Amino acid sequence: MKRRGIHMKWTFTVCTVAAMLLTLFPFPHLMSTAKAAASIVVDGNPSDWEGIPAISTNSGTAKVLKASHDDKNLYLLVQGSGLSTAMGSFWLNTDGNASTGYQASGWGATGVEWLLENNSLYRYAGTGSTWSWNLSSSLPSSQYARTASAVEVAIPLAALGLAKGSSVNIGYLDNNSDVNRLPAKNQPLPAYTLNDKTPGGNPIEFYPTELDDPLNNPFKGWAPSAKSTGYPQNHRLVYTGITWKEFEPTKGNYDFSAIEASNHFSYWQSRGVKVVLRFILDNPSGAAHRDIPDWLYNDMVNSGQSPGTAYQDKTGGMGAGNNTGFSPNYSSEYLIARHKLAIEAIAKHYNSPDSPIAFVQIGSLGHWAEFHTWPYVGPNGESNYTGAFPKNEISNQYIQHYIDAFTDQEDHTQLLIRRSVELAKNNNKGLIMGMYNDVFGDQPSFDSEWGWYTGTQNGYWDDIGQKQPNHANFWDTRVSGGEFYGGDYGLKAALTTGSGFNETLRQTELSKPSWLGPNSPASLALGNPLQGNMDTLKKRMGYHFVVKKAAYPQENGGSTLDVSITVENKGVQHFPFNWPVEIQLRNSGGAIVARQTTSADLRTWRTGLHTVTGLLPTKTLPSGTYQLTVAILNPSTKQPAVDFANTDRLSDGAYKIGTWTK
Repeated sequence: MKRRGIHMKWTFTVCTVAAMLLTLFPFPHLMSTAKAAASIVVDGNPSDWEGIPAISTNSGTAKVLKASHDDKNLYLLVQGSGLSTAMGSFWLNTDGNASTGYQASGWGATGVEWLLENNSLYRYAGTGSTWSWNLSSSLPSSQYARTASAVEVAIPLAALGLAKGSSVNIGYLDNNSDVNRLPAKNQPLPAYTLNDKTPGGNPIEFYPTELDDPLNNPFKGWAPSAKSTGYPQNHRLVYTGITWKEFEPTKGNYDFSAIEASNHFSYWQSRGVKVVLRFILDNPSGAAHRDIPDWLYNDMVNSGQSPGTAYQDKTGGMGAGNNTGFSPNYSSEYLIARHKLAIEAIAKHYNSPDSPIAFVQIGSLGHWAEFHTWPYVGPNGESNYTGAFPKNEISNQYIQHYIDAFTDQEDHTQLLIRRSVELAKNNNKGLIMGMYNDVFGDQPSFDSEWGWYTGTQNGYWDDIGQKQPNHANFWDTRVSGGEFYGGDYGLKAALTTGSGFNETLRQTELSKPSWLGPNSPASLALGNPLQGNMDTLKKRMGYHFVVKKAAYPQENGGSTLDVSITVENKGVQHFPFNWPVEIQLRNSGGAIVARQTTSADLRTWRTGLHTVTGLLPTKTLPSGTYQLTVAILNPSTKQPAVDFANTDRLSDGAYKIGTWTK
């Protein structure tokens, strides 16, 4: 016997195998429960296993693991391609306790009592971590067959101490490989139960193979500018910042066509990419300009109101090339009234289940609509140097416009705000807002005394001396977003291995962002030096669903099929919308013949394990073998629209989680 290719010294207990088996494990009376078991012939030909579902699959040389039994034997089958014909081993936990027995490496807790290495059956004699086994028996050729495509065995139940109602957890290693194994690495060993209930057959647990890739899923990942197309990196969000001037060029004329054309809405919609929208009244650049409409400016001047402050920052605080603009007079009642109409127009235009807008950032106020007019003091001590930011009684009116306009649209469009204010969690509509951090990755801006994270958790004194409340743990029910700090420099620094990326991961765990943009790495070439860290971050951001286990009866002659599916969210955030989770049965041609929408609410699926159950109607189905599948549906299209991090994805986007026989 070898342990990872190293020969081990053995001490064998010599006895007559038959006498030992009869003495220690008298044959129990068992009723056969697997229809195919009675006809299984151990000859290396798996054709007699047709209709028996797999209990585990993987993508290596060992692809499929099946189990069955009759009143004498436990039958095991491994199918694959290029299987070793020199070394293969089955690992069996027969006492149902993963903390006792040998802890085989590479899976979860195993607690193995029996090891079948090639045709030799060994009983564990160690303390859990020590490599100590006693030879129990050797299977004859009638009970052990192996080819490069199939390994088939029959182990006497009495030898394993199994009886009616017993359960056994099973794993297989091909040639002691870390990769070529069933189930896949780090997965728990699937359980097979010797059950004689009829109808219903053996309840089985199926463990789909996990896919360790950064998925390109809705509402998460990178959100680059919508004004460019053809980004090398996959993404399902884009950022659209629109100025009031371009949106309403003449009074009452909301130019959606121009906005959508310049931001390529049709292009993005055709690719399933949604928009993060920000409405901007002051967008600094390198040239003198205004971002409020000319008609609005002229109306304010003609009515004797101050329209605002033109500025050109000479302190350098706003950054080279972004120091010139116009800060409007936010206190103007006329400007406030026209702003309300503009926000209402946006909300009305995009109020549909298939809206291109997924998230609206409450902007409007301050430079870049970032809720500040910094720098506040000029080089000669001038106050309100680049415009005055309004007090709460004024700024709250702008925020209320968004609340009133979008409250009833949370099933397709959600609001986020940059600064924690009272209206973010307490308002007359009962609406809770998400939040976004425009300087993600920068440590001082994150959790220093004045940092974004510190303020959301503890409250803060804002830039103009007002005490603002916290919005602690808003991510439990709403989405967190943001963008990388510092342009290209900050982006790359935040993704570079070492202190930069460590800080980025720390901020990800604490503030749980689902997406980052427009300053994002979407424009970097595939396979660039930062790709590995980008992929690591993208998998952790937002949600990342992995189907861990499906449990259901192997056979059923009744009217319903009871299915339980365990899904792990390995991301930091929940899914933002209540999209339906559907369990399906499909015939051999792939057509759906039974389906049920479950009660699962993806908005509650935070990091960790979640169980979804369903009863599929099967009474009218003809006898045969069916695929059991699961899908998260887009409610607008009624089609699968979210990828699980598993193999066996079907062409329409659903995922196979096992087979079932009627």
